[in-house]
Amino acid sequence: MELLRSFGIEGKVLLWQIINFGLLFAVLWYFLYKPVKKIMAEREGKISESLNKAAELEKKSQALEKDVKARMAQQRKELEDMHAKSLEQQDKIRKELKARAEEEAHKIVEEARSIIAQEKQNMFVALESEVKQLAALLAEKILEKEVDEKVQKKLMEEALATLKKKKQK
Repeated sequence: MELLRSFGIEGKVLLWQIINFGLLFAVLWYFLYKPVKKIMAEREGKISESLNKAAELEKKSQALEKDVKARMAQQRKELEDMHAKSLEQQDKIRKELKARAEEEAHKIVEEARSIIAQEKQNMFVALESEVKQLAALLAEKILEKEVDEKVQKKLMEEALATLKKKKQK
């Protein structure tokens, strides 16, 4: 104790200071440390809960992102399929139109050939009729006039000229 007195510390005062410190410690422990510890535990729980929610939301967002990517891939595939189908349909329609056009062209050509053949036949019939008339006319004129070869040649040329005029009409 004397050693403590040499430093200026008294035993009674030290004892009361230790008791005061213990009381202060007990009061602070009860009124301050426990509530602060409780607040810290609550805060730690909230942080833990927030972290769990964040992890959950991250998982959900990853699942949604995966779902969106899958849907986009599916829609892209559907669009590609639709595009391929439309190209096939376009090619089919093009082929059908080409076949129809060729068929129509063949019909027109056949019709034209038929018309040409008919016109040719009609022309031959008309020409034959005109030749018969011309021959009859020529024979009649020859018989009416018994003429020499120059006159006969002239009559033939006139008949041919008449025939050409009729053809041009």
